[in-house]
Amino acid sequence: MKTSLLALSFVTLMCSPGLSSAGEFEPAVGLGHQFGGVLGGQFAYKTASTKYYASVGLVGFAAGLQTTFSENSKHAYGIVVGREELQSEDGFAFITYDYHFDGFAQKGFVIGTGIGVTREDEGGLYADKGDTDTSTSITLNFGYKF
Repeated sequence: MKTSLLALSFVTLMCSPGLSSAGEFEPAVGLGHQFGGVLGGQFAYKTASTKYYASVGLVGFAAGLQTTFSENSKHAYGIVVGREELQSEDGFAFITYDYHFDGFAQKGFVIGTGIGVTREDEGGLYADKGDTDTSTSITLNFGYKF
């Protein structure tokens, strides 16, 4: 539930009229937690050095942000939170690093990794025991920005 509220907060932030007019919207598709799980789409509001995004995948959803330390850097750092039904039914949170092959502000391929926590129902995908197992995890992400 907390993850759902956080995701809703990011979507609200992206749609608020007070955002700078210097930004633009950027769609992307990919694999991994930043794209909502196994395969998903990402919709982002991006400025020269910061990106806020929401993702919906085949098995989950996510919301996050990324930032760079200089304009059009190829390196970005950020956070992502969400939920997906295969490994983290009760939510996940990762600190992320992404490498943008053509630069943060350009279209193109992106690859990333992250470290964080996942919360999974001990019953797995098909059972709900009520017990939650929290563990440290590593994520990998592959995507293409349009």
